[in-house]
Amino acid sequence: MVFLIVIAALTAIGAAVPPLLIRRSRDRLAAGILARGGAAPALLTPADRCTGRFRRVPGVLGLDGPAIFFESRHEPRLDLPLARIRKISTGSRMTTTGRRLLRAEVVTLTSSDGAVDEFLMPKASAYQWRQHLGAWAAREKAPGDGVRPGR
Repeated sequence: MVFLIVIAALTAIGAAVPPLLIRRSRDRLAAGILARGGAAPALLTPADRCTGRFRRVPGVLGLDGPAIFFESRHEPRLDLPLARIRKISTGSRMTTTGRRLLRAEVVTLTSSDGAVDEFLMPKASAYQWRQHLGAWAAREKAPGDGVRPGR
């Protein structure tokens, strides 16, 4: 009986520690980004970059002026210029694999060359991304003096 309790305790610890370490790593990464010189990003949220059906790379996703960037301790920085983004979608189903998500949402960015980047994040963060990217899309489509931002 004691053996089963020890196994259960070790399993609980093993399930709780990795997410805690990932969260602390993301917090340190975000603090490093904010501590850099220059203007702070307009939006900076925790996100996982989907690189395979079940493979995700933890990091932070940020909106910095004319580009979206993803930084992680496991991959080089990924910059996605807003001018090259042709389609933005959010939802609870991943477009590349069809997987349904329960407690998270996915932000899918399709660039002009057909590359698809998917980022998993909490629902509250996805809401903030919808707000910011929706405002950017409205500015892009707005008729003006013939000059569009980001072009």
